[in-house]
Amino acid sequence: MVVTALVKFAPIRPPNLADRRALMRAAQQQLQFYRAGLPLPSGNAGKTIEMALNYKIWGLQYGQQSTQVLQSYGAIADYFHSGGVGGRLLLLGEPGMGKTHTLLAVGEILLHHASRNQAPVPLLIDLSAWSGDTLRNWLIDYFWHHYRIAKTVAEVWIDTGQVTLLLDGFDHLPPGQQRTCARAIDALLRTNPNQAALLCCRRKVLEESGIAFGEFNSGVNIVPLMAQQVKDYVMAFDLPEVWQGIKSSKVLQQLARCPLLLSMLVTTAATVGPNGQPITNRSSLVHHYITHQLAQTSQTGDRVALGWLAQQLGARARLFYLDDLSHLWLPESTRLLYRILLGLALAFGFGLVGGNLLLGLALGLVASQIDLESLPRLRFSLATASLGRLGSLALVSTVGAAVLGLALASLGATLLSPLNLGPQAFAGGGLVGAIVGWGLGLSFLVWGGLHNTIQVRQTPNQDVQMGFRNSLVLVALLGLVIVLLAVLPAVTSDQPALTVLTPSRGRLLLASLVGAVVWLSFGLQQTLVRLLLASRWPLVSQPVLHRLVQLKLLRRVGGGYGFCHDLVREALAQPHLSTQNNGFIR
Repeated sequence: MVVTALVKFAPIRPPNLADRRALMRAAQQQLQFYRAGLPLPSGNAGKTIEMALNYKIWGLQYGQQSTQVLQSYGAIADYFHSGGVGGRLLLLGEPGMGKTHTLLAVGEILLHHASRNQAPVPLLIDLSAWSGDTLRNWLIDYFWHHYRIAKTVAEVWIDTGQVTLLLDGFDHLPPGQQRTCARAIDALLRTNPNQAALLCCRRKVLEESGIAFGEFNSGVNIVPLMAQQVKDYVMAFDLPEVWQGIKSSKVLQQLARCPLLLSMLVTTAATVGPNGQPITNRSSLVHHYITHQLAQTSQTGDRVALGWLAQQLGARARLFYLDDLSHLWLPESTRLLYRILLGLALAFGFGLVGGNLLLGLALGLVASQIDLESLPRLRFSLATASLGRLGSLALVSTVGAAVLGLALASLGATLLSPLNLGPQAFAGGGLVGAIVGWGLGLSFLVWGGLHNTIQVRQTPNQDVQMGFRNSLVLVALLGLVIVLLAVLPAVTSDQPALTVLTPSRGRLLLASLVGAVVWLSFGLQQTLVRLLLASRWPLVSQPVLHRLVQLKLLRRVGGGYGFCHDLVREALAQPHLSTQNNGFIR
């Protein structure tokens, strides 16, 4: 049974059918989370209505264009699989036209196809988090971070084209990074003929930047809404005055052809800006939407926090997770304070429980310089292991601690027995061996990510809570091994059990174990980062985030948060808005 468990959870093995089923469940959940988080206006009784979009085929080869129009997500999925396209298609359109809506809807259709046969599983990939690495290496890390797919499994699936890449967030990248990312995408597709991909991109990127996307075979461009579509959508919410305002303004007629901007008009139920000023362009409409939504809250801190978050996400991935907050989110001037507080917190806990403040200061200083976010496979393995997976971690790490601890304990006792230090040497060697063996056993399983943990984050703080539970169990087992090794020589020689493990030493051991739990689980680091951020920006508070989601300025995607659209983020990120007294940022 032990051998079977070790083989099942071995860090090096090819993917199996159970992995594919788990991947499909995770992919379905991720698509559902993203669709639920998309901005859609609500009318009476909270109803939401999706717009019917049309798509014109946009030929990429030899400058040839087509007049063919696709009118459903299913038609796009069929076109994606057609012979001339071969599973490589661009979704084109201007900001707010519905590219992400379409990508997610088509992805759900592709996932349904994959559930009925062995077609590649569509996985949603947010390129706004791209770090500049080769796309293959970056995808391996991305799959682990967002889907918890172990490295060896991800390598096989990427190299054999068993996943369809649903690429979003390309427009979020700066122009220079867009060109580099486009080359990385083309390089992956060129070296992997079986790799299918569906990429969202603004049409103007192709027309103005010189990016060719040479490995894609075709594209579909979202057609702006027609007047009748605009009218039907507005009247579905029983807003005749909004429709009259749109009809009477050429500017609004043009803006309303964009689904996102039309939804903003419907949400605000007005066709003029603050103080009766007319809406003259897209920017003024977005500002009017922000003003209208923020007028529904009296929390000034929320407004300041939105501006800060908008600037932060301008250079980061579009979605952020509370679990991922680290010292890198802090201003440079505060990062040193963070490390000092981390070291002092560990030292204080060690001094309070263990009674040795100087030793606690030394250990706290070392621990404060080690950033667990640089070891994502260790941190996320501890944060995602279910009780069954935790059993494998506990088995391997505890066996490693016991075996190596016993070996070093015996060696130490043998060498120092002539000096009458056998029991002390046994305990000391056991302590060192148990810690080293425990660490090696744990690292053996998680170096490439823990297997059989494919999942997505469904709730905020999920990783922190699971990480604390699992770290507590694993460290407690390590403590048990150390205690057994400390009392074993006394018991075998008919001495009191606490001959070597005296109360003072027991306190030091308990303090070390408590410090290991709060540090290894990332709980202490998270607490300090959130406290330091909350002193100026209350947005790290989950109730505040929930309130802003209700205001349709932020969206929640599973366990993550982001702005309802990049146009809103860009407007809030403008520095001058934070000092304006126009009612939405102070």
